[in-house]
Amino acid sequence: MDKTLRFLLLGAGSLLAFSAGAANLVGNPDFVGIDGWSVMDGDGNATLDTTDGSPAAPSLHVVTGTTVNTSVQSDCIAVDDSNNVDLYFNLNGTTGSASVLINTYGDAACTTGLAALGSDSFPATNSWITYSTSDVMLPDGTQSVRIVLVTSQTASGGQGEANFDHILFGPTGTVIGAVDINQEGLGGSWYNPATSGQGMQFQFTPDDSNPGEGSLFGAWYTYDIAAGTESSQRWYSVQSAITGDAQSVAVTIYQNTGGNFDAPPDTSAVAVGTGTLSFDTCTTGTFSYTFNDGRAGTIPLQRLLPNVSCVESGTPANPVSDFGFSGAWYDTGTSGQGMLVEVNPNDAEVFIGWYTYAMSGEAAGAAGQRWFSAQAPYTVGTRVMDLTVYASTGGIFDSSGGVTTTPVGTATLTFASCTTGTLDYAFTAGELDGQSGSIPLTRLGATPASCNFTNN
Repeated sequence: MDKTLRFLLLGAGSLLAFSAGAANLVGNPDFVGIDGWSVMDGDGNATLDTTDGSPAAPSLHVVTGTTVNTSVQSDCIAVDDSNNVDLYFNLNGTTGSASVLINTYGDAACTTGLAALGSDSFPATNSWITYSTSDVMLPDGTQSVRIVLVTSQTASGGQGEANFDHILFGPTGTVIGAVDINQEGLGGSWYNPATSGQGMQFQFTPDDSNPGEGSLFGAWYTYDIAAGTESSQRWYSVQSAITGDAQSVAVTIYQNTGGNFDAPPDTSAVAVGTGTLSFDTCTTGTFSYTFNDGRAGTIPLQRLLPNVSCVESGTPANPVSDFGFSGAWYDTGTSGQGMLVEVNPNDAEVFIGWYTYAMSGEAAGAAGQRWFSAQAPYTVGTRVMDLTVYASTGGIFDSSGGVTTTPVGTATLTFASCTTGTLDYAFTAGELDGQSGSIPLTRLGATPASCNFTNN
């Protein structure tokens, strides 16, 4: 695999395989046979697929017939309505669409129906994707539930076809393992393989104010709700305090507008939504978001580059390495734009997400936002890194397909210390063709424990 174009350029089809925890209440979640599952309605069929599955074969293959939907239900599951619940499932839709429901009942035998709590309806992607619905409140009086897997026909009445696997359901926070989020090693570059061409980066700063109290800063590179050119790029920042050994963190989502590329004025962050970030392993996680304009969803996240120092249990060691140069950097003279950097010695790769503005973006509102990615292999131990700069356009917010990524210039990232550096850039194509300059960089936040400029 060519490692040069992996983050915002990576193709879909990768898998987030959550490990089942002891609290998973679903019998036979991985379809070792079809015991525990039965057709609920519709005249389609459900069969065991012994050649395909996620994280491994087999899986349940559900196909519609002449009716619009074919539904398969689990055995009856006892629950306590005082607990909110989480549901995770792996889905590979071939045609039509699919969804997963939680049917709730007011008795222990799943006979007195209360309500059906559902996921969104997901169109076919022809690749395995992990979806989730978390912290769901059960109706008062719920004593039992069934998990219902639904395959639906196409909009024109064509056959719907989907595979389901690895169904996880249980009280919130108990279904999958969770990682202490107050650790430096969770920082870096993350993305959803199903929405290639957009992603997120995080800087975790543990114990930066008091022991056990840390902070999170992140950037989210995405697009408007309609496809377009550079003016459809959108970026947001996420910020939060972290206390103790929290296994998830509630964040505020901010948007900055009114800036110009590599020039004043400073811009201010305006709160536009909220979210929740959690990690079940050092390489997989989930980001749920709700915007003030009504947009809401859950993004499964996968780490781009190899884990360097994150630990899933115990105390992080944070050994000194090039990874200590990773984090958020900006020019103090143009506050409100900057970059997040990941320097990964385990893969000898460096990746930058650069959030900024158009040349005359000050009066353009959100359409004046711009972001670039820059990446390349590097020599471990060097403090000077030559990169290619890329522009990505054509995407749609939290949706798959449509993204075109092209090289538009070069850059050199130089670290003068653990807290200062420069980015020299030269654009040779695209909207900023011919622009060049040098950005003085200052680290945003405390210096990571793993950074040691003189002894790496």
